[in-house]
Amino acid sequence: MSSCLRIIARLVTALAVTAAYVALQLAIDVAIDGAGGREGSGLEAAAARWLAVAALVLAWPALWLRHRRRSGAAQLVGLVSRFAPLRPRWNRTLRVANSIGLMLFGAGTYAVTMSDRRGHTMPMESQFLLMFGGLAATGAGLLILRRTRPYAGRPAARALLRDGREPVLYLRSFEDDEIAAQIEDGADFNIYTREQQFVGGLGAFGPVITVGQPAEPLPRLGAARFYLPPDDWKPTVLRLMDLSQLIVLRLGQGDGLWWEVEQVRATQPAGKLVLLAPGGPSDLMARLNDHLPTPVPLREQGPDEHWVSAVVVFDESWTPRVFPVGLRRTGWRSWMRSSGLGVVETPTQHVARAAQAALASVGRRRRTRLWRTRLSSQLTALTGLGLVVALALAGWIAYRAAQLIALW
Repeated sequence: MSSCLRIIARLVTALAVTAAYVALQLAIDVAIDGAGGREGSGLEAAAARWLAVAALVLAWPALWLRHRRRSGAAQLVGLVSRFAPLRPRWNRTLRVANSIGLMLFGAGTYAVTMSDRRGHTMPMESQFLLMFGGLAATGAGLLILRRTRPYAGRPAARALLRDGREPVLYLRSFEDDEIAAQIEDGADFNIYTREQQFVGGLGAFGPVITVGQPAEPLPRLGAARFYLPPDDWKPTVLRLMDLSQLIVLRLGQGDGLWWEVEQVRATQPAGKLVLLAPGGPSDLMARLNDHLPTPVPLREQGPDEHWVSAVVVFDESWTPRVFPVGLRRTGWRSWMRSSGLGVVETPTQHVARAAQAALASVGRRRRTRLWRTRLSSQLTALTGLGLVVALALAGWIAYRAAQLIALW
Protein backbone atom coordinates (compact mmCIF):
# COMPACT_ATOMS: atom_id res chain seq x y z
CA MET A 1 0.00 0.00 0.00
CA SER A 2 1.42 3.39 -1.02
CA SER A 3 1.99 6.16 1.49
CA CYS A 4 -0.92 8.12 -0.01
CA LEU A 5 -3.35 5.23 0.42
CA ARG A 6 -2.04 4.65 3.93
CA ILE A 7 -2.78 8.28 4.88
CA ILE A 8 -6.24 8.05 3.30
CA ALA A 9 -6.96 4.83 5.21
CA ARG A 10 -6.04 6.41 8.54
CA LEU A 11 -8.04 9.55 7.74
CA VAL A 12 -11.16 7.57 6.80
CA THR A 13 -10.84 5.42 9.91
CA ALA A 14 -10.45 8.50 12.12
CA LEU A 15 -13.50 10.13 10.54
CA ALA A 16 -15.60 6.98 11.00
CA VAL A 17 -14.61 6.66 14.66
CA THR A 18 -15.24 10.36 15.32
CA ALA A 19 -18.66 10.26 13.65
CA ALA A 20 -19.63 7.17 15.65
CA TYR A 21 -18.45 8.74 18.92
CA VAL A 22 -20.34 12.01 18.39
CA ALA A 23 -23.46 10.13 17.25
CA LEU A 24 -23.32 7.99 20.39
CA GLN A 25 -22.96 11.07 22.61
CA LEU A 26 -25.91 12.80 20.95
CA ALA A 27 -28.05 9.65 21.14
CA ILE A 28 -27.33 9.30 24.86
CA ASP A 29 -28.22 12.97 25.45
CA VAL A 30 -31.53 12.56 23.59
CA ALA A 31 -32.34 9.33 25.45
CA ILE A 32 -31.52 10.85 28.85
CA ASP A 33 -33.69 13.89 28.08
CA GLY A 34 -36.57 11.62 27.03
CA ALA A 35 -36.24 9.33 30.05
CA GLY A 36 -36.19 12.33 32.38
CA GLY A 37 -39.42 13.73 30.97
CA ARG A 38 -37.69 16.67 29.28
CA GLU A 39 -38.35 17.58 25.70
CA GLY A 40 -35.49 16.34 23.60
CA SER A 41 -34.03 18.39 20.81
CA GLY A 42 -35.21 17.23 17.42
CA LEU A 43 -32.08 18.71 15.89
CA GLU A 44 -29.87 16.58 18.15
CA ALA A 45 -31.82 13.43 17.26
CA ALA A 46 -31.53 14.15 13.53
CA ALA A 47 -27.81 14.90 13.87
CA ALA A 48 -27.29 11.63 15.75
CA ARG A 49 -29.06 9.67 13.00
CA TRP A 50 -27.10 11.30 10.18
CA LEU A 51 -23.80 10.89 11.99
CA ALA A 52 -24.57 7.22 12.61
CA VAL A 53 -25.29 6.79 8.88
CA ALA A 54 -22.02 8.61 8.04
CA ALA A 55 -20.09 6.32 10.41
CA LEU A 56 -21.57 3.22 8.74
CA VAL A 57 -20.82 4.58 5.27
CA LEU A 58 -17.21 5.39 6.20
CA ALA A 59 -16.75 2.03 7.93
CA TRP A 60 -16.97 0.18 4.61
CA PRO A 61 -13.98 1.89 2.87
CA ALA A 62 -12.05 1.78 6.17
CA LEU A 63 -12.50 -1.98 6.40
CA TRP A 64 -11.76 -2.43 2.68
CA LEU A 65 -8.51 -0.47 2.95
CA ARG A 66 -7.55 -2.47 6.04
CA HIS A 67 -8.19 -5.72 4.17
CA ARG A 68 -6.15 -4.51 1.20
CA ARG A 69 -3.28 -3.55 3.48
CA ARG A 70 -3.26 -6.93 5.16
CA SER A 71 -3.58 -8.90 1.91
CA GLY A 72 -0.71 -6.93 0.37
CA ALA A 73 1.55 -7.92 3.26
CA ALA A 74 0.44 -11.58 3.30
CA GLN A 75 3.52 -12.92 1.51
CA LEU A 76 5.91 -11.05 3.79
CA VAL A 77 4.00 -12.09 6.88
CA GLY A 78 4.21 -15.72 5.77
CA LEU A 79 7.99 -15.46 5.42
CA VAL A 80 8.64 -13.88 8.82
CA SER A 81 6.09 -15.97 10.73
CA ARG A 82 7.30 -19.47 9.89
CA PHE A 83 9.65 -19.70 12.87
CA ALA A 84 8.03 -17.22 15.28
CA PRO A 85 8.61 -18.33 18.89
CA LEU A 86 5.52 -18.78 21.05
CA ARG A 87 5.10 -16.10 23.67
CA PRO A 88 4.06 -17.19 27.18
CA ARG A 89 0.64 -16.20 28.45
CA TRP A 90 2.10 -14.09 31.23
CA ASN A 91 3.50 -11.85 28.52
CA ARG A 92 0.05 -10.23 28.24
CA THR A 93 0.14 -9.29 31.91
CA LEU A 94 3.49 -7.60 31.39
CA ARG A 95 2.10 -5.74 28.38
CA VAL A 96 -0.71 -4.40 30.56
CA ALA A 97 1.88 -3.32 33.13
CA ASN A 98 3.84 -1.63 30.34
CA SER A 99 0.71 0.32 29.35
CA ILE A 100 0.25 1.43 32.97
CA GLY A 101 3.88 2.58 33.03
CA LEU A 102 3.35 4.52 29.79
CA MET A 103 0.29 6.27 31.20
CA LEU A 104 2.06 7.21 34.43
CA PHE A 105 5.07 8.49 32.53
CA GLY A 106 2.95 10.45 30.03
CA ALA A 107 0.65 11.99 32.62
CA GLY A 108 3.55 12.81 34.95
CA THR A 109 5.56 14.47 32.18
CA TYR A 110 2.52 16.52 31.17
CA ALA A 111 1.88 17.57 34.79
CA VAL A 112 5.49 18.69 35.29
CA THR A 113 5.42 20.61 32.00
CA MET A 114 2.17 22.38 32.92
CA SER A 115 3.50 23.25 36.38
CA ASP A 116 6.63 24.73 34.83
CA ARG A 117 4.87 26.74 32.13
CA ARG A 118 1.66 27.83 33.84
CA GLY A 119 2.45 27.44 37.50
CA HIS A 120 2.57 31.22 37.97
CA THR A 121 -1.18 31.37 37.23
CA MET A 122 -2.05 28.78 39.90
CA PRO A 123 -2.21 28.91 43.67
CA MET A 124 1.05 27.89 45.30
CA GLU A 125 -0.47 24.69 46.73
CA SER A 126 -1.76 23.59 43.32
CA GLN A 127 1.58 24.31 41.67
CA PHE A 128 3.53 22.21 44.20
CA LEU A 129 0.95 19.42 44.07
CA LEU A 130 1.14 19.34 40.27
CA MET A 131 4.92 19.44 40.27
CA PHE A 132 5.63 16.80 42.91
CA GLY A 133 2.71 14.60 41.82
CA GLY A 134 4.01 14.74 38.26
CA LEU A 135 7.55 13.90 39.34
CA ALA A 136 6.28 10.96 41.41
CA ALA A 137 4.19 9.64 38.50
CA THR A 138 7.11 10.07 36.07
CA GLY A 139 9.47 8.21 38.39
CA ALA A 140 7.01 5.37 38.95
CA GLY A 141 6.40 5.14 35.21
CA LEU A 142 10.12 4.93 34.50
CA LEU A 143 10.58 2.15 37.08
CA ILE A 144 7.74 0.13 35.52
CA LEU A 145 8.92 0.74 31.95
CA ARG A 146 12.46 -0.30 32.79
CA ARG A 147 11.12 -3.72 33.79
CA THR A 148 8.40 -4.19 31.18
CA ARG A 149 9.53 -2.48 27.96
CA PRO A 150 11.62 -5.43 26.70
CA TYR A 151 8.45 -7.55 26.80
CA ALA A 152 6.52 -5.05 24.66
CA GLY A 153 8.52 -5.38 21.45
CA ARG A 154 6.39 -5.74 18.33
CA PRO A 155 6.95 -8.88 16.20
CA ALA A 156 7.78 -8.34 12.53
CA ALA A 157 4.50 -9.89 11.34
CA ARG A 158 2.43 -7.45 13.40
CA ALA A 159 4.49 -4.47 12.21
CA LEU A 160 3.99 -5.50 8.57
CA LEU A 161 0.23 -5.97 8.97
CA ARG A 162 -0.18 -2.68 10.78
CA ASP A 163 1.80 -0.62 8.26
CA GLY A 164 1.12 -2.23 4.86
CA ARG A 165 4.09 -0.71 3.01
CA GLU A 166 7.12 -2.54 1.64
CA PRO A 167 9.56 -3.00 4.53
CA VAL A 168 13.05 -1.71 5.20
CA LEU A 169 15.35 -4.69 5.82
CA TYR A 170 17.98 -3.96 8.48
CA LEU A 171 21.01 -6.25 8.40
CA ARG A 172 23.84 -6.26 10.91
CA SER A 173 26.15 -8.57 12.82
CA PHE A 174 24.60 -10.00 15.98
CA GLU A 175 27.76 -8.97 17.83
CA ASP A 176 26.84 -5.30 17.29
CA ASP A 177 23.50 -5.57 19.10
CA GLU A 178 25.09 -4.54 22.40
CA ILE A 179 26.41 -1.32 20.85
CA ALA A 180 23.06 -0.48 19.24
CA ALA A 181 21.22 -1.21 22.52
CA GLN A 182 23.01 1.56 24.42
CA ILE A 183 21.05 4.65 25.52
CA GLU A 184 22.66 7.99 24.72
CA ASP A 185 22.53 11.19 26.72
CA GLY A 186 21.50 14.48 25.17
CA ALA A 187 17.69 14.45 25.32
CA ASP A 188 15.31 14.88 28.24
CA PHE A 189 13.97 11.56 29.55
CA ASN A 190 15.70 9.66 26.76
CA ILE A 191 15.04 5.98 27.38
CA TYR A 192 15.29 4.98 23.73
CA THR A 193 18.28 3.01 22.48
CA ARG A 194 20.41 3.96 19.50
CA GLU A 195 18.63 1.40 17.35
CA GLN A 196 15.19 2.62 18.40
CA GLN A 197 16.03 6.22 17.54
CA PHE A 198 17.55 5.34 14.17
CA VAL A 199 14.76 2.93 13.26
CA GLY A 200 12.21 5.58 14.23
CA GLY A 201 13.52 7.71 11.36
CA LEU A 202 13.61 4.83 8.89
CA GLY A 203 9.93 4.27 9.66
CA ALA A 204 9.20 7.20 7.32
CA PHE A 205 9.88 4.76 4.46
CA GLY A 206 8.20 1.65 5.84
CA PRO A 207 8.23 -0.89 8.69
CA VAL A 208 11.79 -1.80 9.68
CA ILE A 209 12.37 -5.54 10.18
CA THR A 210 15.45 -7.54 11.05
CA VAL A 211 16.51 -11.07 11.93
CA GLY A 212 16.57 -11.65 15.66
CA GLN A 213 19.50 -13.35 17.31
CA PRO A 214 18.74 -17.06 17.77
CA ALA A 215 17.93 -18.12 21.33
CA GLU A 216 17.83 -14.56 22.69
CA PRO A 217 15.60 -14.51 25.79
CA LEU A 218 13.75 -11.34 24.71
CA PRO A 219 13.54 -9.52 21.37
CA ARG A 220 15.60 -6.36 21.48
CA LEU A 221 13.83 -3.04 21.06
CA GLY A 222 14.17 -1.25 17.75
CA ALA A 223 13.59 -2.98 14.43
CA ALA A 224 10.77 -5.55 14.56
CA ARG A 225 12.36 -8.99 14.98
CA PHE A 226 11.65 -12.26 13.22
CA TYR A 227 13.56 -15.49 13.70
CA LEU A 228 15.15 -18.01 11.35
CA PRO A 229 16.86 -21.37 11.95
CA PRO A 230 20.67 -21.04 12.14
CA ASP A 231 21.20 -23.64 9.41
CA ASP A 232 18.52 -22.49 6.92
CA TRP A 233 18.29 -18.69 6.91
CA LYS A 234 19.79 -17.69 3.57
CA PRO A 235 16.78 -18.38 1.24
CA THR A 236 14.45 -16.31 3.43
CA VAL A 237 16.89 -13.40 3.62
CA LEU A 238 17.34 -13.46 -0.16
CA ARG A 239 13.58 -13.38 -0.68
CA LEU A 240 13.19 -10.52 1.81
CA MET A 241 15.88 -8.58 -0.06
CA ASP A 242 13.75 -8.80 -3.20
CA LEU A 243 10.57 -7.70 -1.38
CA SER A 244 12.12 -4.81 0.58
CA GLN A 245 12.28 -1.24 -0.67
CA LEU A 246 15.49 -0.47 1.22
CA ILE A 247 18.33 -2.57 2.62
CA VAL A 248 20.20 -0.88 5.48
CA LEU A 249 23.36 -2.80 6.34
CA ARG A 250 25.71 -1.97 9.20
CA LEU A 251 29.18 -3.28 8.49
CA GLY A 252 30.62 -5.65 11.04
CA GLN A 253 32.36 -8.95 11.59
CA GLY A 254 30.92 -12.33 10.69
CA ASP A 255 30.89 -14.44 7.55
CA GLY A 256 27.09 -14.30 7.35
CA LEU A 257 27.10 -10.51 7.13
CA TRP A 258 29.65 -10.49 4.31
CA TRP A 259 27.64 -13.13 2.47
CA GLU A 260 24.74 -10.66 2.65
CA VAL A 261 26.99 -7.91 1.24
CA GLU A 262 27.89 -10.16 -1.69
CA GLN A 263 24.24 -11.03 -2.36
CA VAL A 264 23.08 -7.42 -2.28
CA ARG A 265 25.87 -6.49 -4.68
CA ALA A 266 25.01 -9.36 -7.04
CA THR A 267 21.20 -9.39 -6.98
CA GLN A 268 19.84 -5.97 -5.97
CA PRO A 269 19.74 -2.50 -7.54
CA ALA A 270 22.42 -0.20 -6.20
CA GLY A 271 19.87 2.37 -5.05
CA LYS A 272 18.39 0.00 -2.47
CA LEU A 273 21.53 -0.34 -0.38
CA VAL A 274 22.44 1.97 2.51
CA LEU A 275 25.69 1.13 4.33
CA LEU A 276 26.49 2.24 7.87
CA ALA A 277 30.23 2.38 8.54
CA PRO A 278 31.10 1.82 12.22
CA GLY A 279 33.13 4.38 14.13
CA GLY A 280 36.60 3.75 15.48
CA PRO A 281 39.62 2.13 13.86
CA SER A 282 38.58 -0.77 11.67
CA ASP A 283 39.52 -2.62 8.50
CA LEU A 284 35.87 -3.12 7.51
CA MET A 285 35.83 -0.37 4.87
CA ALA A 286 38.96 -1.77 3.26
CA ARG A 287 37.30 -5.20 3.22
CA LEU A 288 34.18 -3.65 1.69
CA ASN A 289 36.23 -2.23 -1.19
CA ASP A 290 37.07 -5.78 -2.25
CA HIS A 291 33.37 -6.20 -3.15
CA LEU A 292 32.88 -2.92 -5.03
CA PRO A 293 33.88 -1.88 -8.57
CA THR A 294 34.69 1.62 -7.29
CA PRO A 295 36.33 1.79 -3.84
CA VAL A 296 35.00 3.93 -1.01
CA PRO A 297 37.42 6.78 -0.15
CA LEU A 298 38.59 5.87 3.34
CA ARG A 299 39.53 9.45 4.25
CA GLU A 300 35.92 10.65 4.00
CA GLN A 301 34.67 9.00 7.18
CA GLY A 302 33.46 11.08 10.12
CA PRO A 303 34.78 11.26 13.69
CA ASP A 304 35.42 8.03 15.54
CA GLU A 305 33.32 8.88 18.60
CA HIS A 306 30.04 8.07 16.84
CA TRP A 307 28.78 4.50 16.72
CA VAL A 308 28.35 5.10 12.98
CA SER A 309 31.03 7.25 11.34
CA ALA A 310 29.65 7.48 7.79
CA VAL A 311 26.63 6.62 5.66
CA VAL A 312 27.35 5.28 2.18
CA VAL A 313 24.91 5.06 -0.74
CA PHE A 314 25.47 4.20 -4.40
CA ASP A 315 24.41 5.46 -7.80
CA GLU A 316 23.30 3.16 -10.62
CA SER A 317 26.89 2.21 -11.53
CA TRP A 318 27.75 1.33 -7.90
CA THR A 319 29.85 4.46 -7.43
CA PRO A 320 29.82 5.22 -3.68
CA ARG A 321 28.70 8.49 -2.16
CA VAL A 322 30.01 8.97 1.36
CA PHE A 323 28.28 11.19 3.93
CA PRO A 324 30.34 11.56 7.12
CA VAL A 325 28.54 11.76 10.46
CA GLY A 326 28.96 14.64 12.87
CA LEU A 327 31.03 17.03 10.77
CA ARG A 328 30.66 20.69 11.72
CA ARG A 329 28.14 22.49 9.54
CA THR A 330 27.86 26.18 8.83
CA GLY A 331 24.74 28.28 8.64
CA TRP A 332 22.05 29.55 10.97
CA ARG A 333 21.01 26.06 12.15
CA SER A 334 24.56 25.30 13.29
CA TRP A 335 24.75 28.69 15.06
CA MET A 336 21.46 28.04 16.86
CA ARG A 337 22.62 24.62 18.09
CA SER A 338 26.01 25.94 19.22
CA SER A 339 24.41 28.91 21.01
CA GLY A 340 21.96 26.70 22.89
CA LEU A 341 18.89 28.08 21.10
CA GLY A 342 18.19 24.95 19.10
CA VAL A 343 17.24 21.38 19.96
CA VAL A 344 20.03 19.35 21.55
CA GLU A 345 20.69 16.37 19.33
CA THR A 346 21.91 12.95 20.39
CA PRO A 347 24.75 11.29 18.43
CA THR A 348 22.21 8.99 16.78
CA GLN A 349 20.35 12.03 15.48
CA HIS A 350 23.60 13.11 13.83
CA VAL A 351 23.63 9.69 12.16
CA ALA A 352 20.02 10.24 11.07
CA ARG A 353 20.95 13.62 9.56
CA ALA A 354 23.74 12.05 7.51
CA ALA A 355 21.39 9.24 6.41
CA GLN A 356 18.77 11.77 5.34
CA ALA A 357 21.29 13.60 3.14
CA ALA A 358 22.56 10.31 1.72
CA LEU A 359 19.09 9.03 0.80
CA ALA A 360 18.11 12.40 -0.69
CA SER A 361 21.16 12.21 -2.96
CA VAL A 362 19.76 9.05 -4.59
CA GLY A 363 16.24 10.39 -4.90
CA ARG A 364 14.71 8.96 -1.70
CA ARG A 365 13.36 11.95 0.19
CA ARG A 366 11.18 11.78 3.26
CA ARG A 367 10.79 15.12 5.02
CA THR A 368 9.44 13.39 8.12
CA ARG A 369 12.49 11.19 8.53
CA LEU A 370 14.57 13.52 10.71
CA TRP A 371 11.80 14.66 13.04
CA ARG A 372 10.75 11.04 13.49
CA THR A 373 14.23 10.34 14.87
CA ARG A 374 13.99 13.35 17.18
CA LEU A 375 10.45 12.46 18.23
CA SER A 376 11.51 8.96 19.27
CA SER A 377 13.09 10.47 22.40
CA GLN A 378 9.72 11.96 23.44
CA LEU A 379 7.54 9.19 22.01
CA THR A 380 7.17 7.41 25.34
CA ALA A 381 5.55 10.44 26.97
CA LEU A 382 3.31 11.11 23.96
CA THR A 383 2.19 7.48 23.77
CA GLY A 384 1.39 7.41 27.49
CA LEU A 385 -0.55 10.67 27.25
CA GLY A 386 -2.52 9.27 24.32
CA LEU A 387 -3.42 6.19 26.35
CA VAL A 388 -4.63 8.42 29.19
CA VAL A 389 -6.84 10.39 26.80
CA ALA A 390 -8.24 7.21 25.24
CA LEU A 391 -8.95 5.74 28.67
CA ALA A 392 -10.66 8.98 29.76
CA LEU A 393 -12.88 8.96 26.67
CA ALA A 394 -13.84 5.33 27.27
CA GLY A 395 -14.63 6.12 30.91
CA TRP A 396 -16.78 9.10 29.88
CA ILE A 397 -18.81 6.95 27.48
CA ALA A 398 -19.27 4.29 30.19
CA TYR A 399 -20.41 6.98 32.66
CA ARG A 400 -22.98 8.37 30.23
CA ALA A 401 -24.22 4.88 29.41
CA ALA A 402 -24.60 4.16 33.16
CA GLN A 403 -26.67 7.34 33.47
CA LEU A 404 -28.94 6.11 30.69
CA ILE A 405 -29.35 2.64 32.25
CA ALA A 406 -30.18 4.20 35.63
CA LEU A 407 -32.94 6.30 34.09
CA TRP A 408 -34.45 3.28 32.37
